[in-house]
Amino acid sequence: MSVNEVDPRHLANLLSIAKHGSFNRAAAARGISQPALSNSIAQLERRLGVQVLDRTRRGSELNEYGKILVRNAAVIDSVLQHTVDEVRLKRLGVEGPLRIGVVPSLAIKFIPDVLALLLKQHPILSVTVVEGLDDQLLPMLLTGDLDLVLGPLAGIFPSPPEVAEEEIFQDRFAIGIGPHHALRGRRSVTLTELRDFPWILPLPGNSYRRHIEALFMTEGVPWPDNVVLTSSLVLVESLLAQSDRVTMITELQATMQNNWRIRSIPLKGAGHRTIGFKWRRSGNLSGLATKFVECAHQIARAGTLQGKSAKRVAASATSRAKVR
Repeated sequence: MSVNEVDPRHLANLLSIAKHGSFNRAAAARGISQPALSNSIAQLERRLGVQVLDRTRRGSELNEYGKILVRNAAVIDSVLQHTVDEVRLKRLGVEGPLRIGVVPSLAIKFIPDVLALLLKQHPILSVTVVEGLDDQLLPMLLTGDLDLVLGPLAGIFPSPPEVAEEEIFQDRFAIGIGPHHALRGRRSVTLTELRDFPWILPLPGNSYRRHIEALFMTEGVPWPDNVVLTSSLVLVESLLAQSDRVTMITELQATMQNNWRIRSIPLKGAGHRTIGFKWRRSGNLSGLATKFVECAHQIARAGTLQGKSAKRVAASATSRAKVR
């Protein structure tokens, strides 16, 4: 069976059932009768040669085949809407749309610098920036709701095979303390020395937290009991400035301008995270997305990070066969 034998309307109808949870609501949303919707799903199943819904006493539920179709239908739906928006904006003389997901630590300094450079080159554009943890952003990338995600790359926690990655710079981990902390005169510190200190650490659900968990495990240091868990960088800075707590930060976070004068101490054996882009292998990036990537490399090479991490950035962007 070829892909031409599958009517896109049948996929749209199945996606509507998944979104609305029932045939009645899905039919109303699609503007068709329930019998017509049922007939559409029956035709889809005949053409595929498999059932996509399991009928039970409680109703119909997506089976493994239906879930595959819905996942990819959602991407197709998002791409089509994005294409319509791009054509509409092009008629108005606007570049875009571009939808970018970023992790919080990049939203304070790095992303604003990249956007400022992009706006100088292309002042009339439509860009949406979504801030979130990488585990929240990745599903949005896979469903086509985001064009790019900028944050930590896979490392020891690989991304799905349908996701491509490109490095921008490396960002070393360190210990963050307040300006009056007892450790402020230390040139370096080990995790073992900090086992009895009160901590501030990130919530679960992102590669940053997983890297820290792996570091504690590798060093044989138990996870702190006296700990404040938060993903708010503002709260972390405020608590550090007003307490004797310690936290895990990176060079990027340490060089960002802040009102609390947070200090960093090199942490022996802490390693680094690799910051870069993620995008779907199945789709080519738009011209505006490609320009955004180029601006990010330019900002990193120019030393905007004001730290050693910027010096480790490659002199030129790596090959992006799928980007152009």
